This record gives sequence, structure tokens and C-alpha cells, in this order.
Amino acid sequence: MKRIVQIASLLLIAVSCSGGAGRYEVTDYRDIPATGWKYGESLRMNIASPDSINRGTLLLSITHDNSYEYRNLWLETTYTDPSGRLMTDTVNIELCDVLGAWHGTGLPGRYQLTDTLLSHVTLPRQATLAVRHIMRADTLSGISQVGISFINDKR
Repeated sequence: MKRIVQIASLLLIAVSCSGGAGRYEVTDYRDIPATGWKYGESLRMNIASPDSINRGTLLLSITHDNSYEYRNLWLETTYTDPSGRLMTDTVNIELCDVLGAWHGTGLPGRYQLTDTLLSHVTLPRQATLAVRHIMRADTLSGISQVGISFINDKR
């Protein structure tokens, strides 16, 4: 019986060490003040990983309620790649369809939508990603949280 327990323990250790080895996810969220998200206000999110250079996918999550008055959300993202170059991208996130039905999940009145921001992006070990809205409004209301997730490509 002792031998069976030892073999089972070794198998569990082997399985836990091999399946998905090196794969990880890092997520960072920022709360938006109740007064709204001001136009010039950048949200800085940190991505720290165990590897010196990381290749993977950046996901963006937006949490909002019914008071958000637009169909989409235009964002500008900025980060520094491993070579030190400043990378900037403009992203349009569609939050609802033409009939006004929200795309996200959640309880009625509060929704979260997650979408791919960048695929096959390369980041250094310690990366900071800045996100700001570039809508034609001084202050956006109805957005309560913005989050970034990085999922590395290691399988």
C-alpha cells in the first residue's frame, strides 16, 4: 500500500509539473472614480512576469453600467517593447450592437466585456501599459473598471 501511495504521489507531481508548464496569466485592474474618467487621465497597469522577455496576448476588460451613453469606447494604449521603443495603438471596443444590446456578460445593469487588445506582443519582464480614452468627451461616466490581462504563449 505504501508503494502505491508513493507511485501515485510521483504521478501527481509529474502531471502538475508538465501540463501547461511555463504558462501564466497576469491581470491588473484600475477603478474609475465615481466622478468619471477624465480625457487626459491615463490608467497605468503593471505586468510582471517570471521571464525576461515575454510573448503573448494582451486582453482588455471593461466594466460598465447602463449609464454609459455610447456604443463604443475608443482607447489609446502605450507600452515600451523590450528594445525600449514606445509603442502606441488606437483601439475601438464595441460595447453594444446597433440596437443597444450590450455585448458583455453580467447582471442586467452591470456588464463586463473582455476583448483581445494585442496578439503576439513582446513585453519585458516588468512592463507598464498605459490606457486612456480618446472619446470626444471631457469625462466619461458609466465605466467603472478597466483591466489588462497578459497570457503568455508558452504551452
